[in-house]
Amino acid sequence: MSIARIPVQRSFCGRCSDRIKEALSAISDISNVNLYPMDALVVFNFVSANEISKVLNVLTELGYPEKGEKTTISMVHAIHCNGCFPPSHQNTNC
Repeated sequence: MSIARIPVQRSFCGRCSDRIKEALSAISDISNVNLYPMDALVVFNFVSANEISKVLNVLTELGYPEKGEKTTISMVHAIHCNGCFPPSHQNTNC
């Protein structure tokens, strides 16, 4: 097994962290998923590069694309909750 460290484009709160961890843990051959919300970092063990591609796709679908990936506004705001944004930008999706 190898370790991947994927920086994402924005930080996330504890509730969103749980959602991300659950989604990534469902991918076969992905284990030991650890999230570092303040650093906007996702770390996990994987077996082959194919799993990294799956993780990147899931992160993008959840609204947390890899740092440096070109995104659309709707992609960046795909999922967020009251814990992720200041009051002027809050949403109740979580």
